[in-house]
Amino acid sequence: MTMFLRCMKVAAVLLLTTAQTFAEPTVPTSPPIARIEPVVDIYFGEKVTDPYRWMENEKDRDWLPFLRAQNAYTRAVLDKLPGREELLERIQQLSGDIATPSKLQLAGGRVFFQQRPAGANNYKLFMRENGKDRVLVDPTTLDTKDSHFSLDWWEPSPEGTKVAYGLSRDGSEDSTLQIMDVASGRIFPERIPNTENGYVLNWNPDGSGFFYNQLTGKVGTPERYLDSRARYHRLGTDPTNDRVVMARATDPGVVFERIQVPAVFTSPTSRHAVLVLADVRDERRLLTAPLEDLIAGKAKWRDLSDFADEVTTFDLKGDDVYLLSTRGHPRGRTGSP
Repeated sequence: MTMFLRCMKVAAVLLLTTAQTFAEPTVPTSPPIARIEPVVDIYFGEKVTDPYRWMENEKDRDWLPFLRAQNAYTRAVLDKLPGREELLERIQQLSGDIATPSKLQLAGGRVFFQQRPAGANNYKLFMRENGKDRVLVDPTTLDTKDSHFSLDWWEPSPEGTKVAYGLSRDGSEDSTLQIMDVASGRIFPERIPNTENGYVLNWNPDGSGFFYNQLTGKVGTPERYLDSRARYHRLGTDPTNDRVVMARATDPGVVFERIQVPAVFTSPTSRHAVLVLADVRDERRLLTAPLEDLIAGKAKWRDLSDFADEVTTFDLKGDDVYLLSTRGHPRGRTGSP
């Protein structure tokens, strides 16, 4: 009997130890505290201290544990909210099974639009012609077990026969530009990296090429968005040979800061092009030159407006440029120079 009790006691201890080993981790009662490791940068003569620069290094020993601890604490807080499960279920009923369209553009009698279909996790690019919809770009077909792709931006050619678009991996928004022939679905061989600013892509009116902005700074650094360039690509040519139509310090008549983004805008109705210089402000600096000269590489830019003119948007129609300015008029006033 004594031996039996001893065996039962040992079994109980083993069971308790096993239960403790596989027990759920302790629910955190406070958020994790990130280590502070100041890094000082100098921008335009001003010292800027970043105490958490180490977080930009995904291989840092503290980064993944910190993220997991943050997630655990957030999960613990959210799970305690009264009525959360019922609210989540209702939100899913109202939004999870609804197709969500975003952006619509008419080109050459065709309607281009992006939409996140019901139950989908990502947007796809569609085209409607003669009342029928067709998927042009579905980034989910490129997904793998460990990675996914997203459609960042797109722009059809004026006649609607081609579309340029940007795809990026894992939510990085670091787009690679591709081009598709709409009728056949054939994807052109050109691949142009560092085109996150593809939303400023503008086609040549005849659809033979386009102007685009390309980043030059290293991914994941503060210099990523500095000194970007406006370039021109002619279809069927090697993108590495694309001519730079505007970059800082390349034209003595057009001086601008490293942070300002150069972008060229065109119009199917105009023989002129507009160069836009923009930064974090709503205001823009605008210059113009004949489109033919720009494509030929001999553009001489003429100022239309400077930042002090507080022009926030414009429209190019024929030989006229219509500007919207808030200078002295907070709600805006239109005019043509």
